[in-house]
Amino acid sequence: MLNFIFIVLAVVLISFIFLGFNIFLRHKNFPEIEIGHNREMRKRGLTCPKCDERQLYRKKRPIPKINPEDLTIDNTPPRQNAEDPDGVYAIK
Repeated sequence: MLNFIFIVLAVVLISFIFLGFNIFLRHKNFPEIEIGHNREMRKRGLTCPKCDERQLYRKKRPIPKINPEDLTIDNTPPRQNAEDPDGVYAIK
């Protein structure tokens, strides 16, 4: 049983050495996995979803034109909710 544990530990140790060969022995940097910082992902057109969302919100949206003649004043009292009998949180 003890021999089996030593063999398993040796296999795991050797696999870590082979997997990290470029990092441990050649002293190369670990590959960048962030989409926004990885040069290859940018070449392929992949961008960060957060950055995409920011770009969409930065675009100028047209301001809707309001016709003053179409505006009306609503004087009806707010409806009461079953959970809010005092009408503090009115539904509009």
